[in-house]
Amino acid sequence: MSHVQQQVAMESSVSDRRTQVRIGIQIPVQVKFPGCDEPVSAISQDISWGGALLLISEPLPKQAGPLKVIFPWKRDERITAHAQLLRARPLQGGDYLIAVRFISLSPRSQSRLERLLKMLSASDETIELDGSSGLVRELEVTVSDADELRHMLRQIANGRHTVTVFDAYEPGQSISLSITGTRDLPGIRLRARVVEVRESRTRVFDWTDLYTLVLEFEHPRKAIRAFVKMLIDQLPEANSHTEGQAELPDWIRSLPLAKPTKADMARGAGNGGEPCALERDFPDALTRLIAGWGDPEAFEIMFRDLVLGDQGQPGGWPTDAWVELELLQNIHDDAYGMSANRNIILKGGRTI
Repeated sequence: MSHVQQQVAMESSVSDRRTQVRIGIQIPVQVKFPGCDEPVSAISQDISWGGALLLISEPLPKQAGPLKVIFPWKRDERITAHAQLLRARPLQGGDYLIAVRFISLSPRSQSRLERLLKMLSASDETIELDGSSGLVRELEVTVSDADELRHMLRQIANGRHTVTVFDAYEPGQSISLSITGTRDLPGIRLRARVVEVRESRTRVFDWTDLYTLVLEFEHPRKAIRAFVKMLIDQLPEANSHTEGQAELPDWIRSLPLAKPTKADMARGAGNGGEPCALERDFPDALTRLIAGWGDPEAFEIMFRDLVLGDQGQPGGWPTDAWVELELLQNIHDDAYGMSANRNIILKGGRTI
């Protein structure tokens, strides 16, 4: 057994655990190993967001290193992925079954890979996707102003980004990072890998578990920097009222990016392990607040509609539900600030 075969056969880390849907497909691919001038032919056995399983008849190289996998696309177009060899299993007849993990794709190849996976999953009746699962785990973050997005982009240009979230992730997990801009800010989608996970504690969110993720991006560094520069050049000038955020630690700047689920909101408003009044009796109210969470203007609209508008309760909110609404509003104010149209927190007890 060669050095590379021994190394990949022994590898059994968390990064090799499949966290994406694998789709069986047998198509000819090209594999270019380090130190080899010409690619060798292989047949794919399955493919996912994170990597592929390949059947190869050529001898494996003696030294391990990054390799390149080339999938056919349309006409003369290709999907090219830089990959890492995870493991290799010899078969009878001299063939090898090798597992590779994608570590870098150009934005164009990434777009083609996503389209290929969606087409294959749609045609495979054995694959069932619902609203809580998909081809890859997606982390959605929201930015509410240009300064916040500018700070994120500068982190991304350096190859890493730190974000605080409500759900745990595994180190080594490859995810889709979706950055959604409010108002006129652009939306961004990037491949990212979780390289570090640590528990976080803050006064504002002491009612739930928080995790700070360190992400690295699975795109060529040159392409990332050019993309970031293009976006920053299109952003409006910095606002004077947010310039002080440059001195804040990363977890404070990144907290607005963590969008809570209904369960997170319920933990914040509830008492211990018991369901809160909003979760038990008014789940639609939590859904509406989540829709505006992280954006002071949108949150105020949702909150005022619940308190004063058509979504309010005839005769007013019950005392326990009203207390929880106020608590969630206070948490949101502390974390994200109040809208420009509201100088004081809306209080005063139940509406009558």
